[in-house]
Amino acid sequence: MSLNLRLNTTLLCRLVAPALLALLAGCQTGMHTLAECKVGDWNAIGHKDGQAGLVQNFKERQAFCSAYVKDKDAGSMEADYQSGWKQGNWDLWSEAGRNDGRMALPETQMDVRASAIPKQHAPLNRVAYESGWLTGNSAYWQDMGQRAGTDGKPLSEKAQSRANADAQHLRFDEAAYENGWKTGNLAFWSNAGFQDAHNGIPESQFNARAAAAKSAGVLVQSAAYHTAWNGEIPNYWKNLGTADAVSGRDFEMRNREARQNGLKVFEAEYRQSWEARLATYWSEAGNEDGYGHPFQLEERIANAARDGVFVIARTRDLYTRAWEVQNLRYCNVDDAFNRGRRNERMAIEVCREPQQSQVRRAYLAGQDYEAVAVKHKHALDEIDEYARKNTTLHQQLQQVEGVIRNNAANKQRPVNEETARQDKRLEHEHHDLEDQIEQNQRKLSEARRWEDQYNQQMQRIKRDIYLK
Repeated sequence: MSLNLRLNTTLLCRLVAPALLALLAGCQTGMHTLAECKVGDWNAIGHKDGQAGLVQNFKERQAFCSAYVKDKDAGSMEADYQSGWKQGNWDLWSEAGRNDGRMALPETQMDVRASAIPKQHAPLNRVAYESGWLTGNSAYWQDMGQRAGTDGKPLSEKAQSRANADAQHLRFDEAAYENGWKTGNLAFWSNAGFQDAHNGIPESQFNARAAAAKSAGVLVQSAAYHTAWNGEIPNYWKNLGTADAVSGRDFEMRNREARQNGLKVFEAEYRQSWEARLATYWSEAGNEDGYGHPFQLEERIANAARDGVFVIARTRDLYTRAWEVQNLRYCNVDDAFNRGRRNERMAIEVCREPQQSQVRRAYLAGQDYEAVAVKHKHALDEIDEYARKNTTLHQQLQQVEGVIRNNAANKQRPVNEETARQDKRLEHEHHDLEDQIEQNQRKLSEARRWEDQYNQQMQRIKRDIYLK
């Protein structure tokens, strides 16, 4: 592709009106690559140019791919390129027409698009545009009809849609509208059946719905309603059973209500969901009590009616198994040790033997460990303090020794009472620093000894919590 054509293509992509961006979405694909030359699919190369809104450029493409082109193949390559370009150009304009038709734009939108595009960049194809526009226009009116049908409106309202189309200079597609309306009308009755069953409304409600629909001129689809109602009503009873299990209701109460209202009963579905919800409830109760609370099954059974739940055959087994799992998790030696360290309350009495004795020992060991840990921390702080002081004292001693050495080496230094006093003061300071270093070193050694002792004590405490 020539440099001027590349620049023009880029410029066109930037300046074209927003409504034309979909038409020229292929602008950036006009830059072919050597990889395409290697593949040698000239139909695809032509299609790419046509769909990008470019004029046929076989010669330039051939020149670009010259290293991979044989002269004897040029004729067939050009034919393939042109065939691909025609299809690409068709796809470009039919897509544009389809988009405009779906957005309820008139066919004259083609002229708006054409006037905004330099001819050398997007060869017009009115036939392709109109073909795509008819498809898009049909889809638009089908959607309109489907929405009207789904909303429960009569087919006669298509007259108003036609009038609106005429007022906006649009082509009304009656067949597409009616097809969409039929689909929507079917969905309307399916939705009605589903919602009635979902809310526990008897199937006989259909008669009232049908009468109201007929008076409004809406087509009645009894099969769609009943199919949807019968498909959802078992779920209504399942949901009801789940809710009733923890709100104090049972099947007998619901059965009486349903028969009074003429509602079809699904006992098996209800009882299955009711039982499953209660099984979950008693397992959750065991989990809740098991972590740090006593075994309270008898109290919970006694208060079941007050709490709006029921006792089932599996209640004891479900609660007990869940409680024991959580109790073992709560009565954990490591957790007890850490709680003791934090001095955090622990209900050791809920633990069973032999865990209770071990947990109590671990809890008390945690408290002892923390007490020693405080002392250990204090010993570490002292070690740091003495070590820093030791460093400072040695630095001071080195300074004094340096002065003494310098004085001794200075042959020009006078010998008199003043220098004698200075030497004596330095010797005294030197001796004093040595004494301080010795005392500080003893304290450092003592602190290290205590740190080691506390550390061993802490390790022993933690090790002993696992003894049986």
